[in-house]
Amino acid sequence: MNHTASPPAATESPLPALGIALAGALTVGFLTSFAQGWLPAPVNSLANSGGSWSLAAFLLALLGRRMRVSVAIGVLALVAMVLGYDLASMLRGFGVSPFYTLFWGTAAVTIGPLLGWSAHVLRHRSRWAPAGAGLMAGILVGDGANGLLTVLESTSPVYWTLSVLAGLVLLVWACVRRFPGVRPVLAAVATTALVAGAICGVFATANHFLSGGEAPAAAESSAGAIAVLDTEVRAQG
Repeated sequence: MNHTASPPAATESPLPALGIALAGALTVGFLTSFAQGWLPAPVNSLANSGGSWSLAAFLLALLGRRMRVSVAIGVLALVAMVLGYDLASMLRGFGVSPFYTLFWGTAAVTIGPLLGWSAHVLRHRSRWAPAGAGLMAGILVGDGANGLLTVLESTSPVYWTLSVLAGLVLLVWACVRRFPGVRPVLAAVATTALVAGAICGVFATANHFLSGGEAPAAAESSAGAIAVLDTEVRAQG
């Protein structure tokens, strides 16, 4: 039995999906700035994590019924989150970090399309669905594992553990509901492990070079979006 979803009509307008995604992403970015001061310590890293924004972009990309729309939403969502975050920071009386904006702008055009693609193939149960599910699950697992390995002394392990669990839950759900076969399940598990391992490896290598080959201090050991956002919080405080 073929479970592949039927493609939408070619004349269907992508504007509603793009508009909803834009509004949602701006809201996520706007609230992130405030959440850095509101959230309790056990889950404060939710507002200092690249995985949370990646998941938000992935979920918003599910709105796209065509591949190009989902990919566009993946890019648009990350850009809009940066704009929303910067706007909220300025309203709170804080400066905007050019490095932070450049970092997420680069992520928008590199990671954004992959997030949109993964959301689309998973929603429509294409033959690439295992890779799409593994990509998003791997980001969550890798982000959480990296947090537990590098910033455990300066942050609570609660959020990072929840991030790992969220990635595993997504993986299990996709394997059961989207591609319940041995080969696709193995492909999804392998992709998850590969992506998670790559994230931890890249961050570990970056920390090694940034620390001159020595073990980085807890306050200096965050990486990627975690480092950027955490630096913003300390600078604003």
